[in-house]
This record gives sequence, C-alpha cells and structure tokens, in this order.
Amino acid sequence: MQENQMKKTIYIRTFSALLVTYLILMVVFSTFQILREKQVVELEMGTYASQISNTITNLLKDHIGSNLQITDISKVKSELIDLTSYFTHSDTQMALFTGDYNLIYHTKDDWQCGYSVDKGNNEFSTVDAYLNPKDWFSEQEIKEIEGYLYANPKAKKKGDIAGYYVDIEGFWLDEEMIIPDKVIIYPMLADSFNENGDVVSGSGTPTDDISYSSGYEDTRDLPYFKHGHIRPVYNDYGKGEKQTELRNMVKDKEKLKTHIEQLPAVTSTEIVKIDLLTYRYYLPIPYQHTVTMIDNNKQYSEFWTVIARDVNLLERSAPTLAFLWLSCLIAFLTVAFILSNQTYKLYKRREELENNRKEMTKALAHDLKTPLSIISGYAQNLIENVQTDKREQYASNIKTNVDRMDKIILEMLDLSKLEADSFSTKLENVSLNEVSSKIINRYSQNCTEKHITTHLEGDGVIKADAVLIERVIDNFFVNALEHTPNGGIIRIKILSDRLEFYNSGSHIPEQKINEIWDAYKKVDISRSHTKGTGLGLSIARTILEKYKFPYGAKNNDDGVVFWFKFNQ
Repeated sequence: MQENQMKKTIYIRTFSALLVTYLILMVVFSTFQILREKQVVELEMGTYASQISNTITNLLKDHIGSNLQITDISKVKSELIDLTSYFTHSDTQMALFTGDYNLIYHTKDDWQCGYSVDKGNNEFSTVDAYLNPKDWFSEQEIKEIEGYLYANPKAKKKGDIAGYYVDIEGFWLDEEMIIPDKVIIYPMLADSFNENGDVVSGSGTPTDDISYSSGYEDTRDLPYFKHGHIRPVYNDYGKGEKQTELRNMVKDKEKLKTHIEQLPAVTSTEIVKIDLLTYRYYLPIPYQHTVTMIDNNKQYSEFWTVIARDVNLLERSAPTLAFLWLSCLIAFLTVAFILSNQTYKLYKRREELENNRKEMTKALAHDLKTPLSIISGYAQNLIENVQTDKREQYASNIKTNVDRMDKIILEMLDLSKLEADSFSTKLENVSLNEVSSKIINRYSQNCTEKHITTHLEGDGVIKADAVLIERVIDNFFVNALEHTPNGGIIRIKILSDRLEFYNSGSHIPEQKINEIWDAYKKVDISRSHTKGTGLGLSIARTILEKYKFPYGAKNNDDGVVFWFKFNQ
C-alpha cells in the first residue's frame, strides 16, 4: 500500500512539474506566434491593398476621359461587380469613391447576377448586377432558391439531373440593382460525361413548374430586360454582423474624409482592436498611388479606394498552435512518463540498497558476534588462569575465530573493490578445466570428510582474468560444498559456451532464487553453523557482470545447478 502511494506521488509530482513547464512554454510560444501573425497580416494588407489599387487603376483607365471623369458609370459598376469575389478575399470589404467623396461602388452580400445586352450587329455583351433577395422574397423562398442555386446532384447516367439553372424571367434595372419579375428554376439534365464520370455538358427546358414572383409593378419607368440569371458564389463573403459593420465603414464618406484629413500619410493603415485577439484594419488608397496637395494642404486624388478587414489572430494561428500544442503535449507526456518511471525505479533501487545495507549490517554483526563472543570467553579464561593446561587450545580457538573475522572483512573489502567503477580487469587465455581441477584439489580434504564425490567434465578456454575466474569457480564450489549433504555429489560440466555446477541436495525456494546473489542472502535463515561468509555468490555475480557473462541458478530433479555463460 505504501509502495503504491509512493509511486502515485512520484508520478503526480513529475507530471505536475512538467505540465506547468509545458503550459508556460506554450503560452510564451503562442504569444510569440500571435504577435508574429499580426506582423504577417499587416504585410498581407499592404500587398493586397497594392493589388486592389492596381486592379482599380487598370479598370478606370478604360472608362475615364481626358477630364478624368468616368464616361460609362454602368459599365464600371458591372465590371466591379464581376470582381466582387476578388475584392472580398479573406472577408475584406471594399468601396470606390470619386475625388469629391461620392460613392461609386461598394461590395455587398447580395446575389450576383448576369444578363446580356444587344450591341447590334448580332453582338451581345454580358453585364453584371446585384439582386437583393430580402427586398423581394420571403426567408423561406430565399432558402429554397439558394438550395437550388448551390445544389450539386451526382448524375450517373444521361438524363439524370446534374444541377439547376436559376433564371430571372423579366426584370427591371435600377442602376446596378436588379428588380426581378419572376425567378424560374429548371433542372439541367446530363448529356455527356468525361472519363472520370463528371458531367461535361447538359441541357434543360425552362418551365414554370418551380417559380417565384416578386410582385413588383414598375412605376418609375425603369429599363426592362427579358432574361437574366443568378450566379452561385462559392464563399460566404459579406455574411454576418461584423461584415455588415465593415461594409458600412468602407462606404462611409465622412470617415474617409476624417481619415485623410487627420493622418499625415494618407496610405497609413488604421488599426483598431475589436477584442482581445481581433483587429480591424482600415486603409484608403489614392488613384495610381498618388495624391495632390491643394488648398490648406489638403490631400486630393481623383478616386479613392477603401478597403477594410477584420482579422482574428487566434483563428489564423489556430492550425499551427493546435499542431504545436498537441505534438508538444504528446512529447511532454512521454517525457513525463519516462521520467516518472525512471524516478520510481531509482527510488526502488535506493530503497533496495538501503534495505540491503541494513540487512548486511545486521548479518555482519551476527557473523562477527559469534567469533567475538568465543574470543571474549577464551580471553577471559586466559586472564583468570583457568585450566592452564588448555591455554594452547584457547589460543588456537582465538586464532581460528580471528582468522574467520579477518576473512569476512577481507571479502567485504574485495566486494567493494570489485563494485568500484575504477576497478580494471585484464584479458588472458584461461583454461576452465585447469582452474576447476585446482579448486577440486584445494577442497579434496573437505570432500573426503563429508564423503562427497566430485566429477569434472569437458574443457574450454576463455578470455578473462585468471585470478577473478578462479574466484568465481572457487565461490561456486564452496557454495556447493556447504549445501551438499554427506555422501552427495558435486559435478562440474564445461560445455561449449557455459560452465555448470551441480550439487545434490535440497532445492532453493523459487521465491528466493533471485535473492541468493545478494550479499548475506542465504536460503538457510540460521547463519551460525555455516562456514561461508555470505559474500561468495555476491562476489561471483559482480565478477561475472564485469565480463558481461550471463549467470543464474535453477533447481534440478535432485539438486541445484549454478551456471554462467562465456564467450570463447
């Protein structure tokens, strides 16, 4: 329970710290990105304004006389209406004024229409105009007409409906505004297809099956035309309350006059902050980018083009910011998980080291307590001259226990040296058979006393430090000797890539089999009767890990096998 709580605490703290860092970095970068986007918008406005000015200049050149007055205002308006989708790019609104601030044209959200005018000699020209549907049709009728206008049925064979033609059956023209008599809808049937299955031609016959009447009766003797049509415009320019505000702004001649009179540079952009991240840009442009200074140093141009645009910097930056926030969040969560996991592992490792330290201290005290008690007892007897005929025996036992203590301390020092990063090893050819034979001879007397039979099979030469490998095999043999019962067997088998130590006797409990490599970890809880120091297998493990030799232990049918692999 405590372990799970600690793990939870580590994860929460790590994730919280990185989350705060993530949020701070994202806010800083988002602020930077939005400010950068504001600079980009201002550059875009300048470029767009220049393009609009050039377009207006080229258009007016064809329709103004030597006195710089427009010769055919209807033609100019028609051409301007045809360019409406260009003028309203990125939700921009535009207006055109004369030098005396008379409004010539401004963008609208009305329907765009076209009709033909007979120029004589069988020549016709197409004229563009607006139609304000709200003046002549109900909301339901407008919805239905636009439904046909923007319908996109998928024709699959000849004769299928491929779209609808929205025809204006008779209309009056009030300047550039169309007053419809009747709007008729008729389907266009597919005639032919291309290789991709798209309709390339179609035809239809006008009928009164679907028609909408405006109910208008002309009382002003307006020019009348028989046919026109409504064109679909595939954008939402001019829609919404803010676009209406922009449209009213660009056609406001008083605002234009005030702007020109107040600003030293007429082409300066007026920037107004609408809300936290939305800015409104207003810019008048003189005809041909030039102005004339007249009385009272007033700036004059034959024509003025005014453009205005609302820009939400957050919306413009949203794709970049969304990608950045999401990708960085994934990266931060991944890093947080890795750090949390590593921190928890480090905590567990430190906890294990602390537990091992406590256990080693306890075990060392236990191992030293017995010989110290014996030494103390014998020393006391010697002081009191008790049984003087046994002084040699007391002295011998004192020396034996001192040697045992010395051995424990020396092995602890050896283990510390082996675990140090500065410990270096050397490589030489080592015969495992020779080393194993040497170890068997070393402990032959002990084996004889316990009636233990030893066997040695195979041979192999490896690259290693002979002293260290001898230490490993020695510790394996001592461990086997301690746990082999009287009359048992110890067998050393050297294979092509591994060395195995088998000893008959009791098994190691499976839950303890990974712990025996730690210092002072023994299967037998009682330590007082063992001759080992409790450090043998830990020293062997450290040496094998230095050489990166895999090692392990496993229970066999009637005993235990210790092994390690090597590279020849």
